[in-house]
Order: sequence, then structure tokens, then C-alpha cells
Amino acid sequence: MLKRLPLASLLVAACLCLLFCPALLAAKDSAGKPPAPDQSCISPGWPHESSDLPADPEILFGTLDNGLRYIIRHNGKPKNRVAMFLNVRAGSLHESEQQRGLAHYLEHMLFNGSTHYPPGTLVKYFQSIGMDFGADTNAHTSYDETVYTLVLPSPDEKTLSEGLTVLADFARGALLPEKEVDRERGVIFAEKRSRDTARNRVRKAQLAFDFAGSLVAERDPIGTDATLKQADAARLRAFYDNWYRPDNLAVVIVGDMDRQLAEKLVRQHFSGLDQARDSAPQCPQYGEPESSALRVHFLAEPELGHTEISLASVRKMPPEPATQARAKAELHQYLATILLNNRLNQLKREKDSPITQNMAFSGNFIPQFRYSLMELHTEADKWEEALRLLTGTLEQALRDGFTAGELERGKKEVLAKLEEAVQTADSRDSRELAMDLVHNLNQGEVSQSPAQEKALFAPLVERCTLEEVNQALRELWPAVPRTVSVSGTALPGLPPAQAKSRILTLYAEALAAKSKPWQEMTRPVFPYLPVPEQAQEPIQEQTASDIGTQTLVFAGGVTVHLKKTDFQPNQVLISAHFGGGTQDEPASGAALLAQRVVQESGTATLTREQVEEALAGSTVTLEFNAGPESFFWSGSALRSELEALMQLLHACLHDPGFRPEAFAQVKEQLKQRYTALSRSVEGVQHLEGTRFLSGGSRFYTLPSWQEVDTLSLTTLESWLRPLILNAPLEISLVGDLDMTRTRQLLGRYFGAEKREAGGTPEVAKRPQFPQGQSKVFKAPDSSGKALVTLAWKTDDFWEIQRTRGLNLLARVLEDRLRLKIREELGEAYSPRVISRPSKTDPGFGLLEGHLIVSADKADQLAQAAREVVAALVREGVSAEEFRRAQEPTLTAIREQLRNNDYWLNTVLSLSSRHPEQLRWPATIVQDFSAMQPKDLNRLAKTYLDPDRAATVLVLPER
Repeated sequence: MLKRLPLASLLVAACLCLLFCPALLAAKDSAGKPPAPDQSCISPGWPHESSDLPADPEILFGTLDNGLRYIIRHNGKPKNRVAMFLNVRAGSLHESEQQRGLAHYLEHMLFNGSTHYPPGTLVKYFQSIGMDFGADTNAHTSYDETVYTLVLPSPDEKTLSEGLTVLADFARGALLPEKEVDRERGVIFAEKRSRDTARNRVRKAQLAFDFAGSLVAERDPIGTDATLKQADAARLRAFYDNWYRPDNLAVVIVGDMDRQLAEKLVRQHFSGLDQARDSAPQCPQYGEPESSALRVHFLAEPELGHTEISLASVRKMPPEPATQARAKAELHQYLATILLNNRLNQLKREKDSPITQNMAFSGNFIPQFRYSLMELHTEADKWEEALRLLTGTLEQALRDGFTAGELERGKKEVLAKLEEAVQTADSRDSRELAMDLVHNLNQGEVSQSPAQEKALFAPLVERCTLEEVNQALRELWPAVPRTVSVSGTALPGLPPAQAKSRILTLYAEALAAKSKPWQEMTRPVFPYLPVPEQAQEPIQEQTASDIGTQTLVFAGGVTVHLKKTDFQPNQVLISAHFGGGTQDEPASGAALLAQRVVQESGTATLTREQVEEALAGSTVTLEFNAGPESFFWSGSALRSELEALMQLLHACLHDPGFRPEAFAQVKEQLKQRYTALSRSVEGVQHLEGTRFLSGGSRFYTLPSWQEVDTLSLTTLESWLRPLILNAPLEISLVGDLDMTRTRQLLGRYFGAEKREAGGTPEVAKRPQFPQGQSKVFKAPDSSGKALVTLAWKTDDFWEIQRTRGLNLLARVLEDRLRLKIREELGEAYSPRVISRPSKTDPGFGLLEGHLIVSADKADQLAQAAREVVAALVREGVSAEEFRRAQEPTLTAIREQLRNNDYWLNTVLSLSSRHPEQLRWPATIVQDFSAMQPKDLNRLAKTYLDPDRAATVLVLPER
């Protein structure tokens, strides 16, 4: 748990990282000769070898004679799948000035030709064995690492060996043909274009400012246009030969396989790799961040849609071994950050608060730098108030420290996370676990089991004192270095120098101001509602033995669906559906607004902050949502906390809250969201393009901001409160259930309900599809990209074989667009096709293809996409491409059948209204296995007539 704290602190950087950057050229000594290469970044050992912390005993560590390291761990989730990573300790910080962007470029190229996989064959091979390109095969390049990921569909020797063949090719078998380098250049620029958003621009600018003086500030992972344009095979080969060397590589394998077999195969595939290098690599010179002053940053970015206020501190921290002493210090810093976050959350929910979002975190950006950040989102005209509040909150905590009650809550939260990790250890996903192992290795952390972490940290938490946490806060937040940033919509039109002067003046005033003492929240009593002493018995029971579900019907209008599983030990999921959702709203936008207001209000008796305070130390979660067919609460808890979960749901159903302060805050949040959407091509498609394609169907379309803005809290409460209190209720529970105990709790908390059906929602106006029509929308998007959407009318959701066939057809079409638009033309990074059959509009559905492209080529590429679809209809689906779509789909289906989310949200929820859902699991594998190319060809001819397509182009305003 605590080992993941540094990763959490990288969230800001992860948003920035298209993931690539460089290193400095080797300096010359006074005699003009290059010094001996600094190879200190090539680490041959393991973090636990220099630590007093023991590593997870289930992990097999090994090192080959050539220096390549490997980590192997058995893990049974998902069943029969294996996550296999190649970790390269080199990223953008390891590039020279002339190589900026080549680490990421090289990552792309390794999928485009290697010893065993000629150009154009690797992705097809993945698909043929049941791996989904993107979901099961992926890679990323960051500042200090490049990681390649495979999630294999089987643990047998043949599949493991083939997977390791791919990774060994990545490690030493790159072909780098010049033709492929030239072709991939367009894809690189397409990726850069697709990721060019206001949010990423703000994050990149802030990161560069916060890390000024260090190499991080100079090495945006995407690189420079000049370098990318000049990239060729020789430049890529130079980086490859320097850094893709066995002693700088690690293979990580986690999954449902035999460890000894995996180790034998690793030795077979990687022992023969040699260095084969002309020169040794030069390690990065990281530099020193600014450390002696307060600095102010301002960035006008109107497309962001809101204003961001932040305080940050960056310090160089030489890497040190992971020891118990370091773990103790990091625990204190972790607790200090939790308590800061809790304060900001409380302030956000106060009446007239300027805060709409907030965060605070601290951790290692890379092992060499500690990064602390506090950030608020606000409206442009409230930036001064927000900056005063943020500054005052930090300074008050530094001056007066936290309170004993705050620390007690923080301790409970940490202990709950430790306990949850132990109880859910057997349900960890292999891919996530492998990524944790890679992260720990690269950060110099010892990989421990949840039980080991609890044994280490729980006593430290119990003994932790208030002074230790307050001291940790002071260490994280010295007076200098400190940066103050204001970005986004504030101070429009003001020259940067004047804006910075105003920010600095205001910050100085906020520092000098005397903050009020912190008002500690009293711990509320929970649960507070009376419940019957005796559990009520259901009046009807029904068992579906073929899928292992049970349905209970209580007399008072409550129906319950239960499924006991062993997929995620000690975990339970719940949903509670009622009402008609967006179908039943009195005015467009009411459901969207209501779901957030109810969530943020807590209950009528307790604010949301008080609910969180009352539940501190538990793993119980519960969220309110508005769907197209119903409203629903969804949540989770450990098996041992099932009663607390039901108590919370009981309070939400019988004491719903509609708080004015929550209403005001949600309106501000939505206003900011709509503003941001209206200023990007993706957002305008979401707001306007979907409305055009669906004829305004509420299933597909967001309401306009004007519609949302006219709604009042009185309207929401008068509509929704009676439904929450009185509408028939369907509760579904899936997971590691004690069935006897679960029945007793359900009967006690919900068996005595008296709920009655109300009126039937009006049938919405049937949507109209703009067959054969085109529409152009404009967005003030400065990235130069356009969004092309082609859409066809299909049909509704409820003929399940048709819906399944359309899903497979969408996969085939997406692959054809990938081959044409990305691989052949190099004009788009990630074409996407999705089938969206409506659950509420009879006879209506959409199949949509989306391309993010250069604005000046939007018409041309829309036509190219139409030609791809026309060829598919004309020529039909080949047996080979059908299999490449079918096999990954079947792999995903077999996995989802052992997933609690699938059973809760796809099968059980709303099955009282749609009993056919209970039949779907029994036929899903058979249906997809029995499909033939002719089935997709029939669907293509029925629905994908090119003349019936509707086209939406969202272009940037010139």
C-alpha cells in the first residue's frame, strides 16, 4: 500500500507523459577529452539486497550471466492468463540533446519489425492467439523507463515461449527498416496531436516550471518536432544499442503459470543476448532544481475551462536504500499528505467554497526528486479567494500542526487500506501486480506482500505521534523552494508580467495573514436510523441453477438478486436500482444534476464529510448514479463489513440529502466541465455531434448547459425524493457472500420496506438518424486537430445475438481502419469503432467510427474511411481477419465470466425488468464461438451501406 505512494504522486506527470524524453551530452574535461562514462544508472542488483526489509517470498528473483534480471511470481487472477513485461531502464532522460523523442519513437518501432516478426505481422499474431492489441499488448515510454507489456491468453509452454520470443526481439532484435521509420513518423505526430489538450498543456508547463533547473524541465517526453522529423534508423539504432543492453533490462512475469517453467524459458530466450555495443552509455546528469527562491508561474489557457491554483516544492533527493527507517519516514509523510487532503475536502464542501476540485500529494517523481503538490480548481473570478484559501490552509497546518482527531482518522484510513490489501491479496490482477513490481524495481523499493506490508506498517501507524506527522509536513513543505502557479481562465488578457506581479502580491498577503485555528470535526454517530430487530422473510424465492444466482422477493416492493462467487475473495459488490433514470426526468438535465447533488449531499442528517468521518477505518464505498433506465447506488466492501455497507445504503434510502451547498458546488463543477467541452474538438463532438447523430436521444446526448443551468434544487428534490423513499427497489449482491448472513441482513434492513410502483415513464420521442447527411461543427481548439465521425443507424440492444454480432463487426472495422489510416497512411494514432445499441430507444442504435486527424486532412481521411467501409461491405470479412477479431473477444469473455462486475452490472442489475439478462451468460461463449464471417457480412450489408452513413466533422476554428 505505502509502496504505491510514489506512484500516486506521479499522477500529474502521467497526464503529461505521452511518455518520452532525453539526457545531456557528455561534458568534456579541462583537457578537452571526454571523461569515463558514468554508468551509475545501470544497477545490477535488487533493492532488497541493500535493505533490512524482506522481499515477498513468493517472488522468484534471478540474474543471467549477461546481467539481465528477471522476476517471476505466480498469481491466479485472471485464471489462465500471464502478464509478461520487458522493463528497460531508459526513457527520455537518457536521450542526448539530439535524440529528444527517440526513446518513444523506438518503442513504436519495435512493433514494426523484428527478428521473428517482419513489419506488419506482430499485431496480427497477437490477435490470432486471442490477445487484444491495446488491451493485452501495450507499451509506454516515460522519463526513466520504457516498458513493454503482453498479457498472454494461456499459460502453456508454447504460448509462454512465443511471448518471450516477442520480448527477446524487443530486447535485441529490432530491424528498424528505414521505410518503416519514415512511415511511423506520421503515427508519432498523430499521437502527439491526439494528446494535445488544454489539460496536458497546463500540466506540461507546470511541470517544466516546478522542475526548472533540472533535466526534467528540459525533457518533455514527446521530444521536439525537429528531432522527430530528422529521426532515422541510424539515430534510433544508436539509442537502442546504448540502452537496450542485458544489464539494463528486466523481464517480469506474473500469472497463472508454473514458475519453474517460466524461469527455464527466460533462460532459453535471453541467455544468448550479448552487449554488442560500440560504446558504453552516459548516464543522465539530472541537475539541480531551483532551491533558493519563491517563484511564480502564470499560464493563460482559456480552453481549460477553469482555473487551477497550485503550490509546489521540488527537491533533489539522492536515492537511498529502502530500509525500515526510510519506510517509517515515508509513512509519516504519507499520513501528513492524507491529513492535508482531508482538510481540503472539508473546505471544498463548505458553503460558498471557491473549490470545485482539490488534491494534495507528495512522493518521488523519479528516485532523484521529491515532488510535493497542492492544487485547487476554481472559477476565474474566484482565483484570489482560492489562492488565499490554499495558502492559508498550508500555512495554518505548518504553524499549528494537525489535531489528535485528524491523526486518529488518518491512522484508521491507513490501517483499513493495509487490512483490505491483506484480505484481497488473492484477487490482485496479474497485470497490475506486474506493473507494481516494475515500479518498485525502478524506484528502488522492496516488493513485499500485503501481509509483510501490514506487519511492517501497522505497528508504525499505531505508534506514530502527532509531532512526527507535523514534522513530516514541515519537511515536505519548506518555505523555499516553493512555486505558486495560476493557470487556465484567470486574469484574461493581462500580460504575463502583470499577472505574475498580482499573483506574487496576493500570495505575500496570504502568507502574512493570520489563519483561523482549524475547527476539528466531531465524529458523528453512525448508524443513526432505527431498524427492525427481526429480519423479514422473503415471500418468493427463485434459483437459476445454471448460472448460480438466487432471487428473493420481499412483500414491501424489494427484489434481491444474489450470486456467490470466489473470483475476488473477501470482496462484495452491491447495487440498488429504482426509478426510471433519465427516462423519467421532469426536464432535460435533471438526472445529470441530481446524481451529483445526491452524491455530494451525504444524507439529510450527515454531510458527506461527516459520512466519510463516520466510516473512516472501513473500506465501505457507495456512489449514486443516474442511468438511462434507473437511478442506482453502487458500492463495495470487504465481506466482514457487509452490514456497514447495508447500513449506509439504508441511510441513503431513508434519509436522502439535498443540500444547497452541494447544489451550488455541483453547478460550478458542471459549468467548468461544459466550458472545457465546448473548447475542444472531442468535447464539441460529445455535446453537439452526438445530438446530431441521435436526434437528441437522452441515451446518447448530454443536455445543454442552458438546460442544466435553469434547474433548481427544489425541482430536483420534489422529483427525486419521493422516488428514493417509495419507488420499488432492486438490490443485487455479488461476491464472497455468506448466504445465510446476507439473507438475514437484507431481511432486517430492507425486508420491511413499503414501496409501491408509480406511473410508467413517458416513452421518449423516437430519435431520428440523419441518414446520408453531413455536419460540420467548430471548436476553439488550438491543437490543429479535427475529429472525424462516421456513423450508421443499427438497432436496439435487446436482440442479444445481433448485439453481439455488431460488437464483433465493430472490432473488424476498427482493425481495418487501423491498417489503412494508421499503418498505411500514418494519419491517425488510434482509430476507434464502437457499437452503441440503445436500451431505451426501440429499434435504434449507432455504430460509430472516430478518427482524430490533422484538420487540413479531415475531408480526405473521412473519404478514406468511407472507402474502407465500402470495401468491407463489398468484399466481406475474410476468414483470417474474422479469427483475429473473434479470438481476442473470446479471451475477454472468458475473463469477464470470472469477474464480479460483469455479473453485477450486466447480468443481475435490472434483471427484474429484463429477465432475459439471466440467460445471457449461458450462451455468450457459444454465440461468439459459433459466429462465422457470413454472419458479420450479413450485418454489414444490413447496416453499413456507405450511402446511409452520417458524417460529423469537428474542426478547429481558424
